[in-house]
This record gives sequence, structure tokens and C-alpha cells, in this order.
Amino acid sequence: MFDWFRNRRRRKILAEPFPKHWDVILLKSVALYSRISPAEQSRLRDVLRILIDEKYWEPARGFHITEEMKLVIAAQAALMLIGIPKHDYFSRVPSIVVHPGEFRRPDPEDDTIEDEVSDQIVDGIANYRGSVVVGWNQSREEALHPEHGFSVVIHEFAHQLDFMDESTDGTPPLSTQKELEEWARVMSSALERHRKAIDKGRKLFFSEQASDSETEFFSDACESFFCQPIDLREHEPDVYRLLKNYFGVDPVIWFET
Repeated sequence: MFDWFRNRRRRKILAEPFPKHWDVILLKSVALYSRISPAEQSRLRDVLRILIDEKYWEPARGFHITEEMKLVIAAQAALMLIGIPKHDYFSRVPSIVVHPGEFRRPDPEDDTIEDEVSDQIVDGIANYRGSVVVGWNQSREEALHPEHGFSVVIHEFAHQLDFMDESTDGTPPLSTQKELEEWARVMSSALERHRKAIDKGRKLFFSEQASDSETEFFSDACESFFCQPIDLREHEPDVYRLLKNYFGVDPVIWFET
């Protein structure tokens, strides 16, 4: 019954005209929006509207969340779903918490989203079956300049894709055993090369954090896929091919035009 009401509400939202001033904001504040095709723009607008409507947008420390902030953050998350035929609009993410900028990582033992005594400064967190937490300053800058290679929004929502199969192993839900085996082979080999590059003091393509685990490597690779696809295809062609097949889009086209 809940699914019926939810789907009915979604159909009603998508039947309404897309606000014209939202389109203006997206063109001004999300660089990739003007680079993707009209069909992809249409799908992004649809996904974005559902994300804005269904997620609880929670300001950290009384920080005021504006309409533009929601649009910029939701657009980056929506970009990840425009080529996936069947998805759930990140339904396991009930809320998106927005800080003004970097923030201290909370202590998981005290069940809070803020922790002034924490020594670890971060710009994003993805909680398993919980909220995504991002810093607005980083989200805004990265939406304007994806070519810099970073997107905290994409990184944290990539973790949510990883979590969908009930494990944190850097593998999103896949259809067949053959796909799972190829994914494990390609990503494990790339992660091993990255770790060896760190050990030998070589120049890195992925971040040092990407070496921590399979799930961190996957999220880092997703950032590169959407933000520096030409470089990713050159550096790790098999990883690029794998992500291209999974996400159903080819970001190289966006950056070549």
C-alpha cells in the first residue's frame, strides 16, 4: 500500500511543469548540466525533483538550506541515476544533512551527527541505511568545477549504491554472476595497482584514501568517472568501461564537446 501511494505521488510530481527558475539555477550552478544531452537533462530533472521532495533536508547547526543548495546537491546525486533503467531514488537515504563547509566526523558511539571533540575533519559522510552528510562549500565549488576531479556528493552517494546489496565491498547490485566476477577482477586489479603506486611513492591518480578499502576505491573511481572521465579512461580503461556499463552513460562525451 505504501508503494502505491509513493508511486502515485511521484507520478503527480513528474506531471507538473519543471520550474523555469530551477533550470536557470542548474545552468548557472551545475556545470555538467549544460554538457549532458537534452534527453539526459530531462531524466536528471525528473530524478532531481523526486530527491528534493522525498528526502528530509536537514541543516546542521541551524544552517539555512536554500532552494539553490537543494538543487545543486540533488543534481549531482541525480546525475548518477540518469542512465540506470531501474533505480530506487536512493530510497535508503532518508535525509541529507548539509553543513556550511568541512565538519568534524561524529563518534558513532554517541549516536549524533556532530561531534566537536572529534579530531577528524571531513567534507562528507555516508551512513549505512542512513543520512548522507555533505559540506555546502565543497558541494558548490565541485558542481561548478567538476574538471578538478572531486565531488563529495558523488563520492558519498556512490557509497549508498555500494550499500544496496547489504555489504560494503565496493560492488553495487549487479544482474548476473558473470558481471559480479568481472567487477571483482577489474576493480581488485586496479586497487592493487593503486596500492603498489603508493608503496613505491609514484604519482597517484586516485586519492590515498582510495587505498583504504574496496568501498573507498569504488567511490573514488565514481568521482573520477563523472568528473575526469577522459583521464580515467586513459589511466584505467577497464575501470572506465565497467562504470560506463553500470551507469549507462559515457561522460567522456560531455567533456569532449
